[in-house]
Amino acid sequence: MEIQDILKEIKNTAKPSEEILLVKVIAEATKDYGCKLSFLIEKPKKEFYGDYSTNVAMVLAGILKRNPLEIAQEIIKKIDKSDFLESVSAITPGFINFKIKKEFFLKELQKILAEKENYGKFEKNSQKIMVEFGQPNTHKAFHVGHLKSAISGLSVCKLIENLGCEVIKTNYYGDIGMHTAKSTWGVMKKGLPEDFDTWDKYKRMKYIDEAYVFASENFDENEEAIREINRDIYNKNETEATQLHKKIKVWSLEHLDSIFADLGIVYDKQYPESQVYEAATKIVKKNIGNIFEESQGAIIYNGGKDGLVTWVMQTKEGIPTYSAKDIALGFQKFKDYPNLDLNITLTSVEQKDYFRAIIKILEKLDDKFKNRYFHIPFGWMLREGKKTSSRMGGSIKGVDILEEAIREAKTKIAELKDYNKEKREEISRVVASAGLKFLILSHEFHKNINYDPKKFIDFEGYSGPYILYAYVRAKSILQKSSEVQPPKVDDLVVKVPSNSELNVYEESLLKWLACYSQKAYQSGTEIAPHTMCNYLYELAQRFNSFYANCPVIKASGNEKQVRLALSIGTAQILKNGLGLLGIGTVEEM
Repeated sequence: MEIQDILKEIKNTAKPSEEILLVKVIAEATKDYGCKLSFLIEKPKKEFYGDYSTNVAMVLAGILKRNPLEIAQEIIKKIDKSDFLESVSAITPGFINFKIKKEFFLKELQKILAEKENYGKFEKNSQKIMVEFGQPNTHKAFHVGHLKSAISGLSVCKLIENLGCEVIKTNYYGDIGMHTAKSTWGVMKKGLPEDFDTWDKYKRMKYIDEAYVFASENFDENEEAIREINRDIYNKNETEATQLHKKIKVWSLEHLDSIFADLGIVYDKQYPESQVYEAATKIVKKNIGNIFEESQGAIIYNGGKDGLVTWVMQTKEGIPTYSAKDIALGFQKFKDYPNLDLNITLTSVEQKDYFRAIIKILEKLDDKFKNRYFHIPFGWMLREGKKTSSRMGGSIKGVDILEEAIREAKTKIAELKDYNKEKREEISRVVASAGLKFLILSHEFHKNINYDPKKFIDFEGYSGPYILYAYVRAKSILQKSSEVQPPKVDDLVVKVPSNSELNVYEESLLKWLACYSQKAYQSGTEIAPHTMCNYLYELAQRFNSFYANCPVIKASGNEKQVRLALSIGTAQILKNGLGLLGIGTVEEM
């Protein structure tokens, strides 16, 4: 069973109201055919066809072996348009299109104004879902893969929380293993500068990462010395190297905490590898001859028997591998949270086969993991189309990307307005974050992303700053209106007239605002942040067309009320939607 199917079945999670109404209308009109139907309701690609379309007639045609267009026309005759539908029509080869009355959309706008930040949120339910993301290592740099995981994971958490679930944000980080032994050996060989304690956390981490790269480059000639450090760390021996290992871990965690704070991430639970490796050893030994087997002195999972890849679980030296520790982590999660319904782990796509094996092993060890432990892979973030290696010091550093984005944002902001240093810094950080997060989240998870800072920090075209700028524009209308006559949003809820005559720009914006709940539901249940990105970009485009063609402050009467309500509603939905992506807003740019 796929994780998306499970999310769609969560109790109390309801589809947006217009879809519920359409499902009821279609079910009533097709009940006489005596068939159990599974059909789609979606928006037509071309708006003049209608607001929604269904393939129910074509589904029936496959069952009844009849012409779908004829069936569509039959269904239309049975549909009661009531107060909800303005018109229903059939088109070749058998789609049924629905046009919803304008009053429905105006009522939805009133709900946006009344519910504000709560609009589009779904009822609380009993589901408890853990999302593991980020997964950086101590003792080495926070690279671009960790940045992509952190940004993606935060949005997944927010989207699932919006469905009414309780979400536990979890980080599993590597603080033990050969990479930490290499880093420790490298620092020992290079030596710590006398003033190292006075360095800031970023400069310290750069030095530590350089030591890790140095050790990797010289590993073949010093393998035994590095492996001895690794054994001492696992065996908890007190040596000069293990003492230094502990210090580097503290420095690393200080650095990681600052990065997560910049990204707006606060974890509910963090699991270091050092917490689970002893349990990993016990699990492996207990299941030799059952799930695991000995091979050339090591202990392995023979994945070939299950049609999967084979993985080493314990080395010849008796040290549990990453695989064994991931098994122990699974048990630790459900021990810490006995009522956990689902676990979702996000990592790069290269670990897809690995997690197939991990999940299969967990399910073999305990039935409780079946349909409750999932892995979602994401593509690489590339630069100039290339992926590089952290071992050789060529990987793109997450901190460098963040700083580069901020520098680019400062340049762009300076072109807009001459802000003081403090204000420019504040706005630039929000814009940089919006650009970087939108770049990552606007792609489907499995696709690679080519990183170019000059393109994603852009106020024109498909970008986070473009959407952010539309939000600022919408807010500026409210501010200008306040200067003329302070508007009361509560009054707007009452005064938006159901009989308003709307022009093409107003109607286009109004209908797209009403789609928000549907898009939030789809983004959450399908774990697809890119769906929300696409929606927000389209909303920003429609608002900008409205902004250019529909004066608000100079309008009067009902026209002004509707336009002001549309502007406030747009600002609210943009803010709500950006929030689901983990993107903050600013009030001026």
